[in-house]
Amino acid sequence: MAAPCRSGTALFTFSTRRFPTYLSLFRSLKTLTLTSERSLNISRVTKTEIVGRNWKVRCRKLTERTTAHRRCFSSVTPDSGFDVTSDTRPKPKGIVYKSTSTDTFANLAFEDWLYENQDFTDTDILLLWRNEPTVVIGRHQNPWAECKVKRLQELGIQLARRRSGGGTVYHDLGNLNVTFLTSRDTYRRKQNLQDLVTALKGRWPSLDLSVNKRDDLVLNDRYKLSGTAAKLGRKTAYHHCTLLCDVNTQVLKDILVSGFDGLETTATESIRSEVINLKEVDPTIDTEVLGGTIAEYFIRNHQGDMKQVCDVDPTSEALYPGVGKITEELKSWEWIYGKTPPFNICLRKPVDGLAVPLGVYMKVKKGVIVDSYLECPLLWVSEGVIQDIGYSMRGKRFSSVDVQAGLEKSLQSYRRISDKERQFAQRLCQFIVDKLV
Repeated sequence: MAAPCRSGTALFTFSTRRFPTYLSLFRSLKTLTLTSERSLNISRVTKTEIVGRNWKVRCRKLTERTTAHRRCFSSVTPDSGFDVTSDTRPKPKGIVYKSTSTDTFANLAFEDWLYENQDFTDTDILLLWRNEPTVVIGRHQNPWAECKVKRLQELGIQLARRRSGGGTVYHDLGNLNVTFLTSRDTYRRKQNLQDLVTALKGRWPSLDLSVNKRDDLVLNDRYKLSGTAAKLGRKTAYHHCTLLCDVNTQVLKDILVSGFDGLETTATESIRSEVINLKEVDPTIDTEVLGGTIAEYFIRNHQGDMKQVCDVDPTSEALYPGVGKITEELKSWEWIYGKTPPFNICLRKPVDGLAVPLGVYMKVKKGVIVDSYLECPLLWVSEGVIQDIGYSMRGKRFSSVDVQAGLEKSLQSYRRISDKERQFAQRLCQFIVDKLV
């Protein structure tokens, strides 16, 4: 199997079962070069060694482009820092879609519908869309670790999980979402971002925009304007990003922090950054002008004209059969919360007279509590009651409604406990419910 490649000097590993001799190794490389759409040219071998059953061949540099022969050459893409020549293919056709909906789930579903159903062999699509206030987490993230889920509900802000990776972002109508949909072979993440920089600086030359090492658009090498993520398939791909134009940054800063202190998870964590709105830099910038500027630049670099900019209804089953089903899947509890990677959490409650706070420990998988127990003084409540409270939460969703139903049922079963013990158990259960969403 292929080993990871390092920029500048590439290290490839080949199985000796597949390449039994040094000569056959390069015979295979030559064949690959002839049959590949975009060839890989090894300029000169400088060192060869055999380690165990693997050949390790060190090459000085890659001088031409490489395609997705990933079984031989690792998961290197032209955006990984290699010396990649400019794309010489003819201009592809280009279409710009502007969503007429501000429903987050409808827009995310439409994006995935295009990804799954459109043929991008000779046509690229640019999708422009905006959403009502929503926190959108990446596919492999934990919502309770990324935002104040309970606060979202109080403010009427939606929570969504997209199908691409990456970190958590906040959307409202002052944010413009941009999606580049292409074939897998023509996917160019860094180039898309550089195109956005060129388009915006062409319209507003005073903007000091650049792309940083994490593939974020930043202003003045400091403020983040755009989060970015992608989904890559066998034949198709999309890359999408946000553009902060006139977002409510006070709400953004308030909700994009975890509501829990004692949470341990292996889920992807977002990287916190300082943000800024484009409108703060230039008051003439709004989402409409911003979208038009990006669409015009996109069309200029594709075969097409501004007539190819189309308003689309992403909820239309007549035009996009099956899009409604995707929408419902994205709205479901099983997708938003149930896809959360396993995590452990400890809820602590300080109590007067106790040096150590009360502790409620839970292990959660797929959004469901699979194990739980409590730590509290036996002088206040019996061991049996403590165990019952812990057992009553197991098998329940990690939500206040489900946990409360289990705790109330448990409390009703206590018939032979003192009033003081019952009051303490009720306060403890209420503390747990209040902490959850």
